Formats: sequence, structure tokens, C-alpha cells
Amino acid sequence: MKKFFLLSAISLNSMASVIGISTHPLNEEARVLSAEMTGYMSQRHEVGMGLRYTQEVSDKKLLDFTAFGGQDSRALIMGAGLDLELLSEEASQPRVSLKPFYQYQKYEDLNSNLIGIAPTLRKGFNISGQEFFPYLAVPTGMRVNSGDGGFDYYASLTLGASLNFPGAGTDKLLLSIEGNRDMGSSSDYLGCLVSWVWK
Repeated sequence: MKKFFLLSAISLNSMASVIGISTHPLNEEARVLSAEMTGYMSQRHEVGMGLRYTQEVSDKKLLDFTAFGGQDSRALIMGAGLDLELLSEEASQPRVSLKPFYQYQKYEDLNSNLIGIAPTLRKGFNISGQEFFPYLAVPTGMRVNSGDGGFDYYASLTLGASLNFPGAGTDKLLLSIEGNRDMGSSSDYLGCLVSWVWK
């Protein structure tokens, strides 16, 4: 029984960024390589780093792959997601999308598979000639532990924004800041992504 409660307490604290750069308005057939750093604030204060590749696969569909590693307990996270635009952004409405995603996670001695979906809203703004694109997402889903086949439900609240990297003088370099708030069974984190866009 003690082992069960211990696994319940730690098994849901390794989630990496789900949204990343997939809400940013990209050029047609764009390809993006992102370096990301994440600071975790739940239970153990640890830092992780990773790479993400994002590509538009067709109109209103963005596919991304990520590989991520962290210090101490967060050994490895790998995953993929597909952002599907449902409503395009207009002056009077935000962009609405759904992002199904999958993550394989190794946390301490526990391996798990995370399957979920993230409904997302994004609305761009222009302040003094600088465009930025804040977004709000609610990643939810289920985690299956490979050891015992047990599963848990989780949910979190993600708030972030992307913009052209300040002072870079190009729209090929992007900066994103993303925060995730635990809603009972995931991990609080603050992440930063620097992305390079090419065709």
C-alpha cells in the first residue's frame, strides 16, 4: 500500500511542454527547430532541456516531435503532437485548435505512456509594432504505467505567448514563454523556447 501511494505521488510529475510553437502563425510549409529549457516547480525543483521539430504537414495542420531530458529523476521524455486548427483567427475571434499528443516518459524507475488532447485558444496583438501571440490551453488525458498497466487521469492549465525574438531583426527567430499550472495530477513548470524557422 505504501508503494502504491508513493507511485501515485511521483508518477505524474514529469510532463514536458505540450504546446510549444504549434500555435504561432507560420509560413506555408514552414519547418521549425526549437531549443527549450524547462524549470519544474512541483515537489523537486529540477531543470530540463530538449529539442522540438515542428512542420506544417498540410493546411491548418502542424506536426511536432520532441525529445527532452532532465536532471536527476526526469531521465527522458519523447513525444509527438498534431495541432488541428478548427477556427482561424480573425479580428473578432481567436484561433481555436485541438492538439492530440503522445509522450513516452521515464521518471525515476517508472516508464509511462501519456495520451491526451489540448484544446487551445490564441489571439494575436500588436503593441508598438511588435506582434505577439498569447495562447491558453487545457491539456488533459490519461497516463498508462508500463509496469503494472495502471492508469491515471490528469489535467493542467497552460498559458504562454510567442513573438519574433526581440532585437533579432528577422521573423526567422522566435521566442516563446510557457507556464503550466497543475490541476491535480501533472507538473507546474515554466518553459522558454527559442525557435529557428526555415522552409
